[in-house]
Amino acid sequence: MTRAALAVYVGRFQPLHAGHLRAMLDALDRHWRLLVLLGSANLARSARNPFTPRERAGMIRAALRDAGVPARRVTLRPLPDEFDADRWAAYVRQAARDVAGDTLVSLTGFDKDASSRYLHWFPDWTLDPSRPLRVGEGVLNATDLRRALFELGEVPALLPPAVAAALTRFQDTGTYTRLRAEWFALQAELAAWDGTPRHERLDLHLSRGPTGPHVWLARRPGPVGSGLWTLPATALGSRALPAGAAVFPHPARSLGVPTTAHVVRTATPPSGTRPVPLAHALARPRQFFEDHHVILRRLTPPT
Repeated sequence: MTRAALAVYVGRFQPLHAGHLRAMLDALDRHWRLLVLLGSANLARSARNPFTPRERAGMIRAALRDAGVPARRVTLRPLPDEFDADRWAAYVRQAARDVAGDTLVSLTGFDKDASSRYLHWFPDWTLDPSRPLRVGEGVLNATDLRRALFELGEVPALLPPAVAAALTRFQDTGTYTRLRAEWFALQAELAAWDGTPRHERLDLHLSRGPTGPHVWLARRPGPVGSGLWTLPATALGSRALPAGAAVFPHPARSLGVPTTAHVVRTATPPSGTRPVPLAHALARPRQFFEDHHVILRRLTPPT
């Protein structure tokens, strides 16, 4: 294999586990530098994404330092979710150009399921697949580790020591308690789902104030997304979908049951909302529920 100037590794690392670390070390054995892109960097904490970009970067740097990797060989960058393949891929390409210019790039990662289709979106880059770390009859994955953390209340095995220590500290926080309650609520929602496609209406109201435009937002009551800003949502039947709505169908946009959003602009403020300066809201993506900040940014003009 040609030794590329830069290997790119994309992941959420929620949390970083021994398989992730091995993939990074393998890439560094084969290529000069490694760019690690921390996915979902614009999303709020959740049972799916319990750790912030800063926390994940700290875990990765500690694990690599313990493995003897010089810090100068690894660059870590946040990568936002766009719930749109073209926009997301453009972010990845720009991040690689920022680090290595137009030199040869290799893309590494484990091609396991639909979540890794992105490995085939960069035909001009060299694909350098990583090896899976097998556990019994399966493959080590972060979903099972989060299940152990939240459902069983255990710090799972097969974590780098620095990550295990970070998760032990995390269990003593109020954030862990809140996200554990969210985990159980989401599992109950998925268990009750009969497989029927779900749709929701999201109401978007903008008003003009003396200091500029405002968006009218509510706060999530919990247990899922407790306290986060949200566009008010109403469940819809599949035969009562609003005409002229902006549709957001990405299957990963929802924390629980996959749900298509139909965003409707309203002439009056929805019940239970309050005005928030639009610029203030747009500057705080990680205070929003699910993809509501992405939706707001797409449907509002620059402020």
